[in-house]
Amino acid sequence: MSFRLHVRPFLRHSCALVGCHSSDTRGGGVALEEYEQLWERPGLIIPGQPDASVLQQVLEGRLPHLPDLRTLSTENQRRGMRRWITEGARNN
Repeated sequence: MSFRLHVRPFLRHSCALVGCHSSDTRGGGVALEEYEQLWERPGLIIPGQPDASVLQQVLEGRLPHLPDLRTLSTENQRRGMRRWITEGARNN
């Protein structure tokens, strides 16, 4: 799973929108446009531990978020994010 080819396009399309988690608006203090931004909030991504990663919990509806990201993402996209985190959340 590639950050550049899979994860970043998904985050930019689903999360890093104007008014949400873009670099300009930083909803909830979180920006999700670039790899480095994923590490600004401790616990957002925990390499190798998708179930402990806040981003995965939000994507799967285990943590509240508005809008519900299950409506903005597919099961395949959520599985891809889980796989990327499981594989170490590398900047590749």
